[in-house]
Amino acid sequence: MLDEQPTRTVVELTEHAEVADYDVLHSALLTLRSQGLRLAIDDAGAGYSSLRHILNLNPDIIKADGSLTAQVDRDRGARAMTVALVSFASEMGQIVVAEGIERRETVTALQSIGVQFGQGYLLGRPQSLAPWP
Repeated sequence: MLDEQPTRTVVELTEHAEVADYDVLHSALLTLRSQGLRLAIDDAGAGYSSLRHILNLNPDIIKADGSLTAQVDRDRGARAMTVALVSFASEMGQIVVAEGIERRETVTALQSIGVQFGQGYLLGRPQSLAPWP
């Protein structure tokens, strides 16, 4: 159940999830988003994702998939795609979170192209949540 003021709540929708009707989903999220709920699109750039969720739902957060992020310092295509995601997010007032960061070289490459947020084993191991009040 969401708090009365969901300003600290982020709902993640993976790029792999099929959406039959974007208008219905957008309408369902509209009231919650107007109250502060944020939307993240997970796994952006993974496999065969079309990035349709990003274009149709205007998320607050774009989470660049770890398979893309892990290659950013070694592969021109991965770097170019990440640069494009960062540029798109900047234009749209969104943020990019790079997933799957496991090497310092990855951090350096991501910082050089403007990624400000990341997650992965290099940055910190997953931890248990504190008890819910």
